[in-house]
Amino acid sequence: MKSVYAESTVLELGARGKARGRGAFTLAGRVVVRSEAGAVWNEWTLAFADGREAYLAEARGTFTLYEESASAPPWDALRAGETVPSDLVVVERGTARRVATFGEASATPKSYRYADLARAGETVTFDYGEPDRVRVFRGRAHRLAELGLRPRAERPRFLPVTGFPASPPKSTELWLALGDEGVLDGTRWRVIAILARSVREDGERYGWEEYLLHDPAEGFRWLVVSDGHWSFVESVDPSAVRETEKGAVHEGELHKPLSEGAARLDWATGELPWEVSPGDVSRTRDYVKAPHLLSREWSEDEVSWSRASYLPTAVLAKAFAKRALPKPRGRAPHAPKT
Repeated sequence: MKSVYAESTVLELGARGKARGRGAFTLAGRVVVRSEAGAVWNEWTLAFADGREAYLAEARGTFTLYEESASAPPWDALRAGETVPSDLVVVERGTARRVATFGEASATPKSYRYADLARAGETVTFDYGEPDRVRVFRGRAHRLAELGLRPRAERPRFLPVTGFPASPPKSTELWLALGDEGVLDGTRWRVIAILARSVREDGERYGWEEYLLHDPAEGFRWLVVSDGHWSFVESVDPSAVRETEKGAVHEGELHKPLSEGAARLDWATGELPWEVSPGDVSRTRDYVKAPHLLSREWSEDEVSWSRASYLPTAVLAKAFAKRALPKPRGRAPHAPKT
């Protein structure tokens, strides 16, 4: 029986592709890496015909092609969410551990410290695994088709959720099930995990449900339902958002402050590309400009942004062939004006 690490990829060892300006390559090796915080990702070695190598990171449904570059600042000088010289935003820092290797992968330390940064569509990783130097890798995200690659036939597997009751809390209503499939934005998505989260407001718990969607070529998206209102959620490059006293600016549009709190994970089931535990908490801050919500979520060593687009119930019902869906209660802050 294959391990979850062996199956935690949509690609296949030995597959051939082509990178613009670099020529044809082979996926020669793969290292599965797990962070101290529990996230799991793949680092592929691309072998070119002329002997050169490049690296493809397969992380949370995104494929980033890297090449080695110049120097980096000390690890201790980096803080998640802060900007360092050259307008690079620190997205995440931590300690990673190599948990599995397949094929002719480049030699990597068993354990190493790293930092991921972003700037205008560019991703930079600082690798502090060697005592006498810091390795710097610069890359950009690509669609698989741009690299001449296609997902393998077998469905990938991710980390199974453990430690939670089999059934959700009584206050949680589930409207989609694991394995449900639906077409949104021209992509057939599959529900692979369900989470129930909540925040405390005015002494009471206010909850919502999140459905993690996956497509091998497109990666991950979320469906979030709160008070019967649905949102289709995608990740946003942290360097593409600028917070000001008036709100958050994304793609030239100001989103006004809405709320801030501490989101707690109350229940989960399915498979995730990162590890979760009951009671996990992260800070959240929301900004609104209908029909969108911009959300910042952060911890001491990681910051992420996402954008939620309001999704009419009728659209979701048609996409997933569901007849009985909750009737929206009240008005969602990002509901479009009618």
